[in-house]
Amino acid sequence: MKYFTTCTTLDELKKEFRRLAMLHHPDHGGDTETMKAINAEYDAVFPVLKLAYNRTAKTPTAETAQSTRSEFYTANGWKGSNYESGRSLKEIAQLVRQFIKEQFPTYKFSVRTSYASMCQELHVDMKEAPCKIYKDFEELTEEDKNDLLRRMTRNSVFTLSSWNDAELKAEFERIWAERGDYYKCPSDQLKAAAEAVDGYVKSFSFDDCDGMIDYFHVNFYYFGCLQDNARGVKFVPKTARVAAPKEPKQEEKKAGFLRVEINPEFDGVEVYSPDKPSDETRTALKAAGYRWHSKKKCWYARNTEQHLQALRAIETGLTA
Repeated sequence: MKYFTTCTTLDELKKEFRRLAMLHHPDHGGDTETMKAINAEYDAVFPVLKLAYNRTAKTPTAETAQSTRSEFYTANGWKGSNYESGRSLKEIAQLVRQFIKEQFPTYKFSVRTSYASMCQELHVDMKEAPCKIYKDFEELTEEDKNDLLRRMTRNSVFTLSSWNDAELKAEFERIWAERGDYYKCPSDQLKAAAEAVDGYVKSFSFDDCDGMIDYFHVNFYYFGCLQDNARGVKFVPKTARVAAPKEPKQEEKKAGFLRVEINPEFDGVEVYSPDKPSDETRTALKAAGYRWHSKKKCWYARNTEQHLQALRAIETGLTA
C-alpha cells in the first residue's frame, strides 16, 4: 500500500482520498496512471475500514467506495439547476413539452424518450420554425464565414485559393446549390430558440462521469434539438394563437332538481337536474352516497329510506 498508509479510520480514508484526488485527478492537471492507482488502492482499503467502523458505530454505514467517490466527483462536477434525483425521464419530457408550448408556441418540436438496458435518452427535435432557417450571404458574420470555410475546406468542396467578397459569395452560393443545407449557417433566431430549449433540457441533467476509471453515470443522454445543421427543420409561417377571453363565470344556480325517478329494474333512485348543481350540492350528494352516471347524466343511489331522506334534506337546502 502506497497512498493510504496513515489512514486508520474510515473518515481518515475518505478525507485522504479527497485530498489525493484534488492533487492527482487529470481534470486538475494530474497524471492518469497515478489516479488509477489511487482509485484501485481506495477500493481495496475501503471495505476493511468500513467493517471496522460498523463494528462500533451506533448507526452502521451502507456506503461504498464507489458511492463516496461518486459524491466527490459530483461535488466537483456539475448538476443542472432543475435536477432532482427522483424525477423520471417521462416527467422531464413532460416539463420540456410544457416549456416549449409556453415559450415557443409558433415552433413545432418532437419530444420523445428511448430506453435501453444500461441507459435512457431524451430526444428533442425542432421540426418547424416561423423564421428564416438559414442566413443569406449578406447576413453572415466573419465568424460565420470562417466556420463555413473550415467545414467546406475539410470536406474538399471549397475550390478557391484566393478571393474577394464577390468571389466568395459566388463560391458559397455554388456550394449551397450543389451540396445543400449542410454548408449553410442557421439563422440567429433559430439558434437562439434551439439554445434556449437545449439549456432548459440540460438543466434537468446529472453528469457524474470519470473516464479515468471507466465510470459513466448520467440520468439521461441528450444530443441537442438542432441536429444535422437544422436540415430537418421546415419554415412554416405562424402566429401565436391567443386564447379568446373567457366569459365571466356565471353564478351557479341553486335551483331544485328537475325530477327524481325510481328505477325498479335496479332498485335505484335517479336524480336529474336542469343545471349543473353547485359545488356544495355535489359534495352533499356524494356524502349521501349518490354517484354520477356519465351515460344517463344523473346522480344515482340504491332505493333506500336513508338515501331518500338525504335527498329530501338536500332539496330543502336548495329551496331554503
